[in-house]
Amino acid sequence: MEGEEHVPIIPSKRGVTNAKKKIKPEASRKGEPTFFMNEGMKSLSTPWSVASIRAGQIDPLSLPAGVILDAAVGSGVQLIAFSKILKRPALGIELDKEVAKLCAANMQLNSEGEVQRSLDRVLVGDGRAAESAIETYWASLRDAGTRAHPPIAMLHLDPARPRDAQNHSLDEMEPNIKEVLKAWSTRLQIGPKGPAVLLDLSPRLDTVQRAMIDGILETTFPGASWTWEWLSRGGGRIDRLSIWIGSLSSNSSKRCIRVGRKNIISSIEGEGAGANTSPFNSVLEIPRGAYLTIVDPVLIESGLQNSWHNKAVASGTGSSWVRTEGRRPILIHTDEISEDDEVRGFVVATGRIVQHRLSAPELNTIDQVASSVAKKGISNITLRCSLDPETHPTLQRRITRELKGVEGTKGFMVDMDLQRPTGTQKLYVVCKE
Repeated sequence: MEGEEHVPIIPSKRGVTNAKKKIKPEASRKGEPTFFMNEGMKSLSTPWSVASIRAGQIDPLSLPAGVILDAAVGSGVQLIAFSKILKRPALGIELDKEVAKLCAANMQLNSEGEVQRSLDRVLVGDGRAAESAIETYWASLRDAGTRAHPPIAMLHLDPARPRDAQNHSLDEMEPNIKEVLKAWSTRLQIGPKGPAVLLDLSPRLDTVQRAMIDGILETTFPGASWTWEWLSRGGGRIDRLSIWIGSLSSNSSKRCIRVGRKNIISSIEGEGAGANTSPFNSVLEIPRGAYLTIVDPVLIESGLQNSWHNKAVASGTGSSWVRTEGRRPILIHTDEISEDDEVRGFVVATGRIVQHRLSAPELNTIDQVASSVAKKGISNITLRCSLDPETHPTLQRRITRELKGVEGTKGFMVDMDLQRPTGTQKLYVVCKE
């Protein structure tokens, strides 16, 4: 592996011109930077909104001197975000020569004539071959008239993984995480809290796989601390899982964040613990007048629901988690939750329970459902329950149409399981926001 050679590419206007002959640079959203990407790169690339938010989380003063390295750089979006926001030179390594050329063109396209961009490079080759890479990088700088030998201030790694798998394992990721970390561990500058390393991983990694990563970090960076981070964009799933190591870590071992298009909406940290759930055995145990809150599943996946709960629910308030799996974790509580922004940022919907229904909304009963919720003062209801995906959109449109012109406020309907002697029964709960 160390015998492999790397080929340097210097970001240049000529590279941009050549790239434009093949691909038109595009922005994924209005107002965002443009990038050259082929179809494969588009599907694997980090969205600019996430990349820039993530770069903004790093305190520039926590980084030692040197270059930011991405050992599997791809399109370069994340590296470019780090480089622009942290004002550091960028070094990317990419095995695919054509992708590497487009990455270099992206660096040039987004350089804005900044002074330190003269140190930017993309190396075609293996991200695990650290010695070859660093020698090639320094030789390229010398050939361009730069006598500096900049060290590596920070390492970022976002290994490729199969896109069609329901779960991911470490051995599916390329390049191999353990080999990359080991190869670069002696080349990283040491900051106030150790080396600065950020690993991007599949959010589908299970607890066993995460424990294996912990083991790799313990042996590769002995004495360093790290923070696992779960990121949600509010779509009912975990969008990103990452580890912030050494100088990038916080004081807690776990963090979950909810992000919008440009900024972090909410962030919570802690050590994490499992949630205790209380199965309900009858409708009477879910009292009308109590409150029901659906939270972002990122809270549960990170194990930080108790940290959130301590902020959300006042002392003396009765509360119980009734579901901690799937896309809609549910908490029932006797009083309203806190208005604190950090709390509300993880709330999908919250409201007072006003109605129980024992049957799901159907096309032939949707007018009756609309009539009954209208009597509760609800003029617009969102169906947040598990319904047939074929009919769910139609049911939502129909009930919205039926309630048009009704006086009232917003509401939502959620389903939960009742444990009966005869088995599990669905209960559909209507809440007024």
